Amino acid sequence: MDLGWRSRRFFKVPSLDTLRLRPYGDSLATPAVAVWLGFAWTIILLMATIEGIVWGFVGASIVPQAAAWLRPVAGLFMFVLMFAVIWIVDASLIMSERPTRARGAPGGGLRDARLAERGAGTRWFFGLLVRVLIVAVSLYVTAPFLAKLIRADDIESYHQRLVEHYYAGRDAEFQAQVAVRAQEIEARYGGLIAPLEEEVERLNRSLDAERQRRDQIAAEYGPEVTVLRTELAAAQERLGDEIHGRGDRPEGYGPEARRWEARANTLVAALADKQAEIDRRIAEVAQTIADQEERLRARTDELQRIRLEQQERMDRIRAEVAAAQPEELPPRLTFAARSKALQALRMSPDEAGVPHFETVDGFAQAALAILFFSLIALKLFEPAAVRAYYNEALQFQYRKYLDGALAGIPGFACPEDVAQRLSPVEFARLWEGYERDPEGHFAEQQARLAAAEPMRTRLADESFAETLIERRRENLDRELDLVSRRREIEVAAYENEQRLRAGELRAQLADETRAKHHHRREELEHELQQARESWALQKAHDEEDLRERMAAFERSVELAREDRRLREKEMEIRRTQREEELRQADVQRLHRHRVEIAELEARRRREERLERLAGMRDELSRLRELETRDTAEAAALREAGYRLKDAIETLSGKIASSERELASAGARMTELKRIADGRDADLGEGARSSVGGFWSRSGRPEDGKSAREAKREMKALEKWLREEGERLVALRDERRALEVRRITHEDQLRAIEERLSGVRSRILFHEDAIGTLLASERATTDDAEV
Repeated sequence: MDLGWRSRRFFKVPSLDTLRLRPYGDSLATPAVAVWLGFAWTIILLMATIEGIVWGFVGASIVPQAAAWLRPVAGLFMFVLMFAVIWIVDASLIMSERPTRARGAPGGGLRDARLAERGAGTRWFFGLLVRVLIVAVSLYVTAPFLAKLIRADDIESYHQRLVEHYYAGRDAEFQAQVAVRAQEIEARYGGLIAPLEEEVERLNRSLDAERQRRDQIAAEYGPEVTVLRTELAAAQERLGDEIHGRGDRPEGYGPEARRWEARANTLVAALADKQAEIDRRIAEVAQTIADQEERLRARTDELQRIRLEQQERMDRIRAEVAAAQPEELPPRLTFAARSKALQALRMSPDEAGVPHFETVDGFAQAALAILFFSLIALKLFEPAAVRAYYNEALQFQYRKYLDGALAGIPGFACPEDVAQRLSPVEFARLWEGYERDPEGHFAEQQARLAAAEPMRTRLADESFAETLIERRRENLDRELDLVSRRREIEVAAYENEQRLRAGELRAQLADETRAKHHHRREELEHELQQARESWALQKAHDEEDLRERMAAFERSVELAREDRRLREKEMEIRRTQREEELRQADVQRLHRHRVEIAELEARRRREERLERLAGMRDELSRLRELETRDTAEAAALREAGYRLKDAIETLSGKIASSERELASAGARMTELKRIADGRDADLGEGARSSVGGFWSRSGRPEDGKSAREAKREMKALEKWLREEGERLVALRDERRALEVRRITHEDQLRAIEERLSGVRSRILFHEDAIGTLLASERATTDDAEV
């Protein structure tokens, strides 16, 4: 019963050890076994994974399009199925006991008689043959599938080229039919569009001529206006010179100044009349330009209407031709289509003449063959330790050896010390020898014991001598311990005696110290009494000497006070005399200072009037120059305003024309979207009624235009709308910028006119102020002379 329980415990291995190809755990597992099993596990995992992935993708690809949600389930199922099958078969091959010939046995019989009886060799070679058949199936079935997976992108590209070729031919045929039916319409509408385009071109040339005429008018009056402005600036400068007295001229607003002022006013009036004449002639040209722009907009609208009408007729023709087209049946990418595509790629000129094993199929076959034959080679050249590990009888006996059940057989006793036990290799070698020749094993063990007897005797004697030496060492240690304890007791008694002696000596020394201290204290008290008497006598002598010194000091202080009173009286007299002299000098200096201040004040007022007069003259000159510059700048701004107004009107015409074209295109886009939406609805109904491929389509809409054509035209129209919208935005931005510039010019012109009015007012103010200052200066001079 105990043996059966141990057997069940031995054969109950964890599932992790099974996956690691270790059904017996770590029993008889040497480092060589661990390395070999790691290599075998890696190869099996690679083979099972490749087979599982390939068959998983195959299972997912054969699912119909209508049940696409089953693809992950089918792929996962096929992966798990093929992975499990390959893993089980390869693991069984690796863990099987490979039959071997018994070395040295007569007749070359098998080493294990039970395996020979049951035909283990035949079963093992049959299993190997089955695995070879599986590999052959993988080479001729799995390898092509693997090639499909590797070249999936090439297959899809090939199928896409087939689909594009189909639709290119279909579109070419459609365009040819449309061109045949549209010849009459193009001829008729071409006769209507050509005259309108010629008239639009003529109107554009006429507009350019009128704009050049307007520029010529501005250039014609340019020299005359420039001369008037130059004369006006010269007259204003001469007026300023007359008023300020520059160039040896008398200063003031006299007859000459009034004459130049009248001249300046005349030039201003002439310049204003000339500007009015320019505005009148430019207004006539501007009216002509506006009329022609209106005619140009009308002809452009009519041309756009005719073109839209032609486009509508062409759209109806395209719709009729599209309705007559047969149903689209593009090639589908099915399982068979993938195989045909792969075969076509193999036969293509790019891959013709390539060696087989340099192609994808050859690579897949070589990879699977290398993995399988490496597994076979690994099994054929397995180490002896691996054969021992997978020997079930040997594993069972090794477990019994560890439990001590083989202690009755010589050489198989299991010692308690783990280091003295047999290693797995030694146990396998001894057990194989015992099973092969039990009597020889017993004789060998007896000879080994007889040879080891003298050694055991010698070892026993050496052990006895070592034990005796150990006992003697223990006795010596105990004697040393006793001696140490006795020495410690003697040392403790000696220390007690020394403490007693030290106590007696401290008492004797304390008595002697107290007697000496008492005698020294009496001596110190006697010396202190003598010092006190000497100090009292010295203190009396010092007090008498101090009293005599105090009396002499008081007498000297009284004499010093009397001398100080005399000196203070003399100093008071001298201070009074000095103050009287200083007061007389201050009065004279104050009088001189007042006279100097009056003179400086008069000079300062005169210099201030002169500086103010010079500053006002400079300011008047600056204001005259500013007036001239502002007048010229205002004229330039007026001319720029006219040009900006013309440019804004031109841009407004272009924007209106572009907006009308965009509105027509928007209506066309709405119609195309309606056609495309109707086509999408038909496609949804067709998809529910039949299972189509990636490029399958349904019937035509009622208006005859296909969704493909509608979308193509929508893309072209969207591109045109985007470009036209960008151009319209650019025109609006340009017009907005010109309007902003015109407003800025008007604000600048208004600001310049206001500044010019203020400058003229300041000029009059400064001229009046200069006259007032000159009159005040003459009055001051007359007063000074008087």
